[in-house]
Amino acid sequence: MRESGPKPAGEVARNKLPGPRLLVITVIALLVLVCINYDWWPSRFGDMQWVDPLLFGGVAVLVLAVAGLVWSIRTLYVVGQDRRWSWWILPVPLAVVGVLAIDFLLPPPTFDEMRPQFEQTAHDLLASPELSRANLEIGPFDILYASKGDNGTVYFVDAPYFASSTSIGWAYSPNGKPAGFDDFSSTHIGGPWYKFTAVWRT
Repeated sequence: MRESGPKPAGEVARNKLPGPRLLVITVIALLVLVCINYDWWPSRFGDMQWVDPLLFGGVAVLVLAVAGLVWSIRTLYVVGQDRRWSWWILPVPLAVVGVLAIDFLLPPPTFDEMRPQFEQTAHDLLASPELSRANLEIGPFDILYASKGDNGTVYFVDAPYFASSTSIGWAYSPNGKPAGFDDFSSTHIGGPWYKFTAVWRT
């Protein structure tokens, strides 16, 4: 059995390694960011609208920053002061690099990739008596509402993270540039689609 008590005279206490606890904290924070990035997070609509991914994402980023600082300090002392090496130094940076590599190699779907689903939703709305549809989820995009406009246009307003007088989104406008609403500006992004920004007048 290992004896406890003071260290023998002349024996220098070693600095603490990053260790498994720091690795677990880092991995949990990374998993939160991955879920938000790939839209594996509860929707901001419906019964789970109280879950705010921006809040959890901000906390995860803060946790990662603190974990990175702790890892840097411990590694500096172990390698620089103790003049020793441990494999426990590698897992934290490898986890971060691995998540960055996954995001680079397998990025979440873009608007262009989801355009057929947006276009089908626009056609369905135009063919129905409804003027608008609220709280739509199209792939990773949370749409606050889709609304009919003039000349066969359908506006998809992106759900904001903060209350704002500015709306951004996409317009399906097969008959030319959309007229818009309020202080409206749009950019053609291909085919019948436009990216728009609108500032609501007060």
